[in-house]
Amino acid sequence: MKVVLNPPVEALLVDLDGTLLTNRMFPLQIDFVVKMVSALSHQTGVRKAASILLAVKRQLETPSNNETNDLRALHVLSQQLNMTLEQSRTLVKETLATVFPTLKRHFTPAPGAKEFLDWAKNHYPLYLATNPVWPLEITELRVKWAGVDPSIFKAITYANNSRACKPDKIFYEDILKQNGLEAEKCLLIGDELKMDLPATVCGIRVFIVGKYSEIKALQFKGANAPAWRGTYKMLRSILETQ
Repeated sequence: MKVVLNPPVEALLVDLDGTLLTNRMFPLQIDFVVKMVSALSHQTGVRKAASILLAVKRQLETPSNNETNDLRALHVLSQQLNMTLEQSRTLVKETLATVFPTLKRHFTPAPGAKEFLDWAKNHYPLYLATNPVWPLEITELRVKWAGVDPSIFKAITYANNSRACKPDKIFYEDILKQNGLEAEKCLLIGDELKMDLPATVCGIRVFIVGKYSEIKALQFKGANAPAWRGTYKMLRSILETQ
């Protein structure tokens, strides 16, 4: 299948999880929850600690008109643990700094991702469009686990600068607005249909990377831009000939 990019792509938005960095999802989730509950249980009981994590997750799934993701999560902690926002912020920072480095064994760089970025960084401005549920330092740590230098990105989405998470279209609209980008001149590189294809509703073209034998067009209800799937090599070939 021949793909013609019209207008030409001028900026690449790049997902992280599954796109640059793969993981063993089930063991990772179990390991993370157990360690977070254990850490928070020093402030409250185990059962309540688990319920707080669930409440934070639900809060992050609901976009806000005026509050960033981190603030909404901190409000949940503050209310549940009877803390000030600053006390909650300190607790989160210290807990994640302790827990997250121990999770590295669950992650593996995605095949072909670093090689593609080593080429792309010399041809396009790059923006990391990862689901913004973590602070910047944790997000950058995970980028490094992918073998990538975070400084190649002109901007990174993270909990403190985002007010919505994927797949809500507000997430994509905010990336465009905050960075002065035009939707029709961007291409989002992702790996998940559910999380990444909604960008087409905002007019952002999408390329889903994976172990595919050929390039194939993808459809999404309400899309205002096309989408395809293929490998990193196929994507580079398309971009080199646009």
